[in-house]
Order: sequence, then structure tokens, then C-alpha cells
Amino acid sequence: MEERNLEMDDDGKIKLRKSSSVLPEEKAEEEGEIVIDVPDFEQFKSEDNRVGLSEEELAAKAAARERQSLDKKEQAEALFFEAEKLFAEGDADGAGEKYLDSAALYGADWRPWFGVVRVQTKDFTDFTEIYDCEKAYEKAFRRMPEAERASLAEKYVPSMERTVREAKEKAEKLSAQDENQRQEERGEIVRTFRTRRLRLILSASLFALFLIAACVLFSFMYRTPGWGIPAAAAVCTGLAVIGLCFTAYFLKKFLLANRARRENALPLTTEAGVEAAHLKEYAELVQSVVDDFKR
Repeated sequence: MEERNLEMDDDGKIKLRKSSSVLPEEKAEEEGEIVIDVPDFEQFKSEDNRVGLSEEELAAKAAARERQSLDKKEQAEALFFEAEKLFAEGDADGAGEKYLDSAALYGADWRPWFGVVRVQTKDFTDFTEIYDCEKAYEKAFRRMPEAERASLAEKYVPSMERTVREAKEKAEKLSAQDENQRQEERGEIVRTFRTRRLRLILSASLFALFLIAACVLFSFMYRTPGWGIPAAAAVCTGLAVIGLCFTAYFLKKFLLANRARRENALPLTTEAGVEAAHLKEYAELVQSVVDDFKR
């Protein structure tokens, strides 16, 4: 194992010197030195032999940051109240911009984010575009104090619960209308399906029959003299082509009838049913907002 001696030179370098006292004699000529530069920390010191900022300078910088933060908070507060005024006057677009500007200056405040949600939902009366402000919604409710949440719940929850009830009642009526309409149409749809299925089977059978006959006749065409068999084979081929066309036509009709039959068997597929489904989804959405207020 090598012995190393560390020496600090006046030029700020450490010399790592290998001693030959512990090395074999045949390797004594390999001894040398490794030089490591050490930074001069004197240049970082101030006149009073300090490194870095003093406590007074650190306190001054902290105070400056705090003043800057307070200034931003005051500006955000002013923008928020401007937005509230615009919203009360009916200028939703202008209010939305002011709310966003306020949130950009001081995002820790829940009120500007809540204001964005109020603008997007028309003060919690129309929730069709609430997904456009999903992030603002999450930030507002996550940062909202419990006392404010309870106060706002008293203001908004009753009307939203009424909206949920009305939507559910209307959805139930439309669902019943959907069921009655499908029941009335079911008989005609089933008859149409069965008729088209029968036509498809007959046309496909005739096509297969004439195709087989044409193949059989063509196989005897060169064994039997005369034009009787070739003529019959040609007629069967023509009838098979016609049968193929009818089969394709009846297949298309059958597929449409089968689709109508499957749709008729499914709930909420009529116009009334589709509207009922939308109302149910809307009621669930509004109910989720109510639950967030009550959480």
C-alpha cells in the first residue's frame, strides 16, 4: 500500500507525494507527485472577513420579498373587487378576465377561482359548460375555508337541489314516453324484420339453386352434342346473377331491419329517450356540485 503525504503550497495547491519507502526497489523510479488546485476562498470574503451576506442584508432582502408579495396581494384584491362589480353589472366576460388576472397575481386566494366558476356556470344556474373551468373549480373548492363553504352552500344549494329534482322528474317522464313509443313500434318492426329475413332466405336459396344448376350443366356441356345444354347453362347462369343481385338487395334491407329491431329493444333510444339520458347525466353533474358544497 502506498504512503501519501499532503503538502499545501503557497500558491494554493495540494501536492500528493508518493513515498518510495514502502515501495519495492524495482518501482522506486515511479515515485512522483499529484497536484490538486484548491480555490482561493479569500476572494469571497468581505472587508470584515465575512463570507456571504450579513444578517442585516438577509433581513432586508426578506423584507423586500414580503413587500413585493403584499403588493401583488393588494393588486389581486383590487382586481377581484373590480371583477365582482362587473359581474354584478352583468358583464360576465369582463368579470371573467378580471378574475383570471387576480388569480394570476395571487393564486392562493380561492375567491378569484370561484369567481371564474360563477362566470362559467352563470352563477350556478347553467352547468353545461362547467368542464371548461375544471381546474378553477378544483382550486376554488380545495382552498375554500369550511366557514365560507357552509355560507355559500346556504346560498346556492337549494336552487341546485331544485334543479336536480326537476331534471330527474322530467327524465322519468321522458323515459316512460320512450318505453311507450318503443312498445307501440315493436310490432311493426318485428313484422318487417321477419318479412325481410324470409325474402333474404328465398333469394339466397334461389341464387344457390341456379348457381349449382349452372355448374352441373357446364360440366356436361362438352359431353353432349347440340346447343340445348349450353343454352340451359347460360340461362341458369343469368338467373344466378339475378338471384345474387336480389340477395344483396334483400341483405341490405335485412340488416337495416335487424338494426331497428335491436334499437327498439334497448331503452332510451328514441328522441325522448336520448333527451332523458342527457337529463339524467345533467342531474348527476349538478348533484356532484351540491355534494362538493356539502362536503
